[in-house]
Amino acid sequence: MAIANAQKSGKSLDPEYVYAQQPMTTLVAGTPVYQMRPAALVYLYSLGSFILIAYGISKISILATAMSVAIMFLGYDLYSGVLHVVLDHPSNIALPILGQPCLEFQWHHAIPDDLVRKNFVDVCGDLNIVVLILVIINLFLLDIAKASGIAMVIGGMKLWMAYFGQFSHRAAHSYGMSRTPIADGLQKIGFMISPKDHMAHHKPPHDLDFCLIGLCNPIIDAMRAVTTNNAVWLTMFLVWSVFDVVVYVKFVEWVIETIEA
Repeated sequence: MAIANAQKSGKSLDPEYVYAQQPMTTLVAGTPVYQMRPAALVYLYSLGSFILIAYGISKISILATAMSVAIMFLGYDLYSGVLHVVLDHPSNIALPILGQPCLEFQWHHAIPDDLVRKNFVDVCGDLNIVVLILVIINLFLLDIAKASGIAMVIGGMKLWMAYFGQFSHRAAHSYGMSRTPIADGLQKIGFMISPKDHMAHHKPPHDLDFCLIGLCNPIIDAMRAVTTNNAVWLTMFLVWSVFDVVVYVKFVEWVIETIEA
């Protein structure tokens, strides 16, 4: 429909429609827009993170554990807003590697229920490549052989929060029989964004409610009021993606050391 309307009006097609008509390559976004990723990796990543978190918890106090979980919960929600802003920017579809996720996110505006049509494991599988990249980076930055229990919990929680964000996003598009009591309960207490609130993002020009859990939407709105410059947001996203776990670990370790001193 969008293609036909553009042809009749003589207007240029939006980038997502242009790229969706060309073959995808290793570096350039294209068709097929939706990729099937190995489900086995999702289970492998989940098991590895569970072991890491469980071992980390055994080495630290309840307070340190609670702080690690809390900072990752809030930190992820804010990060998901930054990520969403970047993936929704039309010009970013042309970027190498990042272009395909941008195409999928922007195509999601045209087909909002695409997440519900896939199994949840497949939705988590969309993160397979980026998870592998960030695991390698954080193993180097944190020196896992010497990592503290706090680093293990926060490192493992990064993956679980990413999957929880996928669950929250998918649940915001679920209706009828596809809904679950767990999602309903978490949405009611504000631990996941509700369908009503998330639908505000799906109304053109798609410039509200970027966070996948929803608590940090006012912060993202305030940040966008300062600047919507794509280069600024893209830089913030890349830096945050690489260094967030390290910063969270150092902060929580400092707080715990200060309290226990």
